[in-house]
Amino acid sequence: MPLKLPDLFRTLSNQTRLEILTMLMDNYLTATEIATLLQIDLSTVYRHLQQMKKLGILTSTHLHGVERFDFSSPHIFRMLDEAITFMSELKGFSPIVCSEGICSYYLGGELDEIEPDQLLDMRGESCPVPDIQARKTLRKMNPGEILLVIVDYPLSGERIPASVQKEGHEFLKKVADNYGDIKIYIRRRENG
Repeated sequence: MPLKLPDLFRTLSNQTRLEILTMLMDNYLTATEIATLLQIDLSTVYRHLQQMKKLGILTSTHLHGVERFDFSSPHIFRMLDEAITFMSELKGFSPIVCSEGICSYYLGGELDEIEPDQLLDMRGESCPVPDIQARKTLRKMNPGEILLVIVDYPLSGERIPASVQKEGHEFLKKVADNYGDIKIYIRRRENG
């Protein structure tokens, strides 16, 4: 039975499935690896993976008796990316340029020893929004500039450093405070 558009959007409307897809954006993973990273039950992860595979969103390959999952098409990734861009524009997400102490003022004077050039506040957003928004912001920055991303979603705190490093940016530091906020400092790569 071919996938229908309402089925696709209904499938993507589930936060756990979005988190699974986020994990697969950069990696070719097993259900066990995803369950460990998301800290949820393996049977739940496997059920979501099989549903997305049945609908044609994912594909899998068996290597040495282990099933690994991946996107079936780059269109799914681009669709998620465009949806996040749309939501970001609606919500007015844009980085703050840190000139003349603006970022220090924004954070109530709580800057670490690293002075960022831009600040992206993604508190209140869950994966994959902070991850994709951080990568988009870095692409627009000048080489060598430092981006401070603030998140309060633990998975984003893990994913952002890994994903930006895969794009060649330098992960400088991650600081978690007592309120559940995670500050991630990233230096924009020098070339490209």
